[in-house]
Amino acid sequence: MKKVLFAAASILALTGCQGQKEMDITGKWIIEKAMDKSTENGDNQAYIIFDNEGKVNGCASVNVFSGEYSLKGEKLTLSYIGITKMMGANMDVEDAVTNAINTTAAIKAKGDKAYILNAKNDTIMVLSKEKK
Repeated sequence: MKKVLFAAASILALTGCQGQKEMDITGKWIIEKAMDKSTENGDNQAYIIFDNEGKVNGCASVNVFSGEYSLKGEKLTLSYIGITKMMGANMDVEDAVTNAINTTAAIKAKGDKAYILNAKNDTIMVLSKEKK
């Protein structure tokens, strides 16, 4: 009986791990929208880059930022984010991007699109993978 229970537990553990495939978000992503605001009219193209060593950097339209990230399943944590403090012609886009960065809780990626979510599961950023 113990052997049967052990075998069943082993099978459940193995099949449970198969569904835990880590999402690959590395690379450069163009920020299309932040906090429901299009980034099209920003001073510069807004983007975010995730490297494969847990570092993140990008441009919020006027200022550049950098820090660290961790990804566990769909839970995305951005930490130690530093950002320059320059003024630009269109600070609305900048404010939307920085607000989204500060409230990031999760990410869902589908092909060349990704959606950053806050703790309430609201979409706060829409990203598209940069084409090479």
